[in-house]
Amino acid sequence: MKKSLLAILLAAAMMVMVFAGCGSAAGSAAEAAASDAVSSAAEAAEAVEEAAETVEAAPAEEAVPAEDEASAETMPGADTHEYPEITYPLVDEPTTLTYWQAWPPFLNEISEPQDAAMFAKMEEITGIHLDITAVSTETDATDFMLMCATGDMTDFMQGGASHYTGGGTKAIEDDILVDMLPYLEEYSANYYRIMMEDPTFYKTVVNDEGQVPSLIGIYKDPYYTDQGMWIRQDILDAVGKEVPTTVDELDDVLGAFKDHGLTDPYVLLYEGTCDLLSRAYDAGDKVVDGQIVSNALTDNTKDMLKKLHEWYDKGFVNVDFVTYTDSNTKPPQSVVLSDNGGMFVEDVASIAGYYLMSNNPDFNLQPMGQVRLTPDQELNTGFIGQYAADKYSLSMSTNCSDPRLAIQYMDYLFSDEGFVMANYGIEGETYTIDENGDYQFTDLILNNPQGFDWQLCQSLYINPGFPCLNDLAAQELTYNDAQKAAVPTWTAAYDSADETMPNQNWLSYTTEESYRRAELQTDLETYQEEFRLKAITGQVDIDAEWDNYVATCKSMGFDELQEISQAALTRYLEK
Repeated sequence: MKKSLLAILLAAAMMVMVFAGCGSAAGSAAEAAASDAVSSAAEAAEAVEEAAETVEAAPAEEAVPAEDEASAETMPGADTHEYPEITYPLVDEPTTLTYWQAWPPFLNEISEPQDAAMFAKMEEITGIHLDITAVSTETDATDFMLMCATGDMTDFMQGGASHYTGGGTKAIEDDILVDMLPYLEEYSANYYRIMMEDPTFYKTVVNDEGQVPSLIGIYKDPYYTDQGMWIRQDILDAVGKEVPTTVDELDDVLGAFKDHGLTDPYVLLYEGTCDLLSRAYDAGDKVVDGQIVSNALTDNTKDMLKKLHEWYDKGFVNVDFVTYTDSNTKPPQSVVLSDNGGMFVEDVASIAGYYLMSNNPDFNLQPMGQVRLTPDQELNTGFIGQYAADKYSLSMSTNCSDPRLAIQYMDYLFSDEGFVMANYGIEGETYTIDENGDYQFTDLILNNPQGFDWQLCQSLYINPGFPCLNDLAAQELTYNDAQKAAVPTWTAAYDSADETMPNQNWLSYTTEESYRRAELQTDLETYQEEFRLKAITGQVDIDAEWDNYVATCKSMGFDELQEISQAALTRYLEK
């Protein structure tokens, strides 16, 4: 196994998450296996770079959306379906399947996917050797399309639907990918059962054409989010303030941070987006009675931009925030580690890295919930609990030598034994079981001798990139108290998720919609970002230019984009 210097690893771990980074808002776009919306190879690469790590949390009762109740239902035929009885090994003679996946360049200096003990153990159990072709995450989208163009596809491919121009539906239409639904129904003993037992997950995986272009992971328990706002509690204590819950209180805290000498009381990134204010001002999209309501071109958004401009004028955000271009989801390390960042958005798993790198013995980050315009404001756009885990996805090419073996090999990681392997690794090496029957990670994971953090260890020693049945509790074994409190804090800040817009990655678009959506989005989003940045920095008078901005957005296809999204949402809700 290749080795690298600890200093490089610690820096890389913060700048580049394994296979990517963090879901931005929690959000960030992920390698969306179920999405047919990716319209170009470049967009797919960006989607891969924003995949998220996850964290378990039991949200406050009032924050749990009604959608979670659907998991008690099942799809028609789930109770009567005869699942195959799978015995291991799957073959009488050693057999090879081929697999293509992306792998971050900095990890390649330490290890390669085929070094993972999981694959060796799976070969021992199934009798199937996995021949892995690993490409750089910096070029994977282009490499994927070149592979398809030559027809030299492997049996399995990571992110096949999201990488293909036009999405999974188009890839099946072009005889690049196989519709896996019939094979799942016939050969899967675990994945198909789980899929049929939860209608919400079923309509996430199965597209509008009734096809399954990609298999994705499944959370054992509902997942809500892994990303939110963090505040420097030590600095908050130093200025004598409490964690803000309203916009007025937020202004007060940011002012105190500014007076304390912070250059970035609120760490705003180069795109100028701020979910904290967007949700407070109700400036985004929401769903009311099955209809998308967008406030992107209303006074809600105008007032939010005016508030951001006020922050800019008062020095609550850095005058040079437009230079923070290393990531659209993660704050610059230099700002945080120099004790100049008062509050910022970050994913839960990354918090440990800041503690490792900070030289401040008082360094203390705590999660901060969503603020409201007024204390009595209703917030009904909370996080929707979901079972679909899109960090990794798997597609089967039309070159697949044996679909049955391919399905049943993958299916193992959704069995009881495979679940343990995919989440905890190999007993005695990466985990032990204590006297209470609970899993505990070994020092190889918790106190890695080479200084690797959890995210590196998870990929190097446990699961280097295969979808599986995910145990959110596994990662929590590595968390400090603040990390464990994060998701409950973020979810409890909302009254409900009744009006939350489903993740765009779970909506399925026709080929025509996908192309048209991408065609309209590129120019429109560029224009909106340009106006947003000019508004924040005072280069335009927001009140004077607002009507022209709205008219221009509409002339560029804003309403048509909303119609496309509404059509996809309607199909999703009616599945």
